[in-house]
Amino acid sequence: MFRFSKTVFQAILTALALFTFMTAAMGVDPSPWPWIPEEEVLNLPVGPNNLRNSEGDFVILDDGTILHVYTHYFGDSGEDHATAHLMSRSSSDGGKTWTTEDKLEVEIEGKLNVMSVTLRRLADGRIAIFYMVKDSPADGRPYMRIRQADGTWGERLCLIDEPSYNVLNNDRVIQLASGRILVPIARHTYYGGDRYNYDMNAKILCVISDDGGKTWREGASLEPIEGVIFQEPGLCELADGRILMNVRTDAKAQYFAFSEDGGESWSKPFASCIDSPCSPTLIKRIPGSDELLAVGNPWLPIEGFNDRATMTIERLSPDASKILVRKTMAHPEREGSNNKEYPAICFLDDGTALIGCSTGYGLYVYKIKLSDL
Repeated sequence: MFRFSKTVFQAILTALALFTFMTAAMGVDPSPWPWIPEEEVLNLPVGPNNLRNSEGDFVILDDGTILHVYTHYFGDSGEDHATAHLMSRSSSDGGKTWTTEDKLEVEIEGKLNVMSVTLRRLADGRIAIFYMVKDSPADGRPYMRIRQADGTWGERLCLIDEPSYNVLNNDRVIQLASGRILVPIARHTYYGGDRYNYDMNAKILCVISDDGGKTWREGASLEPIEGVIFQEPGLCELADGRILMNVRTDAKAQYFAFSEDGGESWSKPFASCIDSPCSPTLIKRIPGSDELLAVGNPWLPIEGFNDRATMTIERLSPDASKILVRKTMAHPEREGSNNKEYPAICFLDDGTALIGCSTGYGLYVYKIKLSDL
């Protein structure tokens, strides 16, 4: 057995502290979680007249083709209210390869843009697309269309009657076993003046349809927690029939609330087992299992570190109370310090999953084996 002198031991501690500081300064995440093996299958970098690609979702068509629709910014800006429409790429071989040209899915409809896509195959077999239409900083509302036999999208329907600014994240709309459709939104008060002069603490609620999307109404809003900012909710139907809502906060954790009445009302929110910076996390049930899959950014309290530079993938217990497995998926040591954010998940029949994420600029799609979790 070797024994270190006090001087040597102090030198080792100094070196470790210096390493931690240097890795933080360089944008390298010293997270303790192992990497999950993943394959990058689609990379949509930015280019001239296209300064941002972001916020996409997947759906599997009748012939097995995987359709990936995403927000494609055009013009001279990539900020949130800049001009954008919805484009797509597709794969006919299980996500291994993708078409090389963008296809226009939804033109810019709002005076500002359209963005934040959810694609859902409904219980009756129809494929629905949900997205935000922004007409002004004070008016951003979710819309829905149904895919037609010729591959176009049918007449659009607004889900909220009165003008207001509502954030709907990508890949967040769910349909319950009962057939009810829930659209989780964060409603922000706009104060005027600057285009981003919002109350950052949003009113969280669901827009509800019980007739396949023909008519919509609003459920009860989430109880606010003093001193905690709520934003960007997500939903997941648990095996026991409850609805889990997770909410982005500034409190170093995703907050959870549960509904036992199909999203009409919610329990008091609380800090969950998922530590998180103020960024979104997506949670879905794993097919053939009661356990859940969560993808998002971990809380890493390192001064000067980009808190969205790392993305983790976690397997949760059926009641979402425990993290069973946690692994690093997108890691700045390999991919640079750009953001990894706004994930989408598509489960495939072969035991793999496609994970899409934005980088703040380009868009990536990874393929993972669920058995690696």
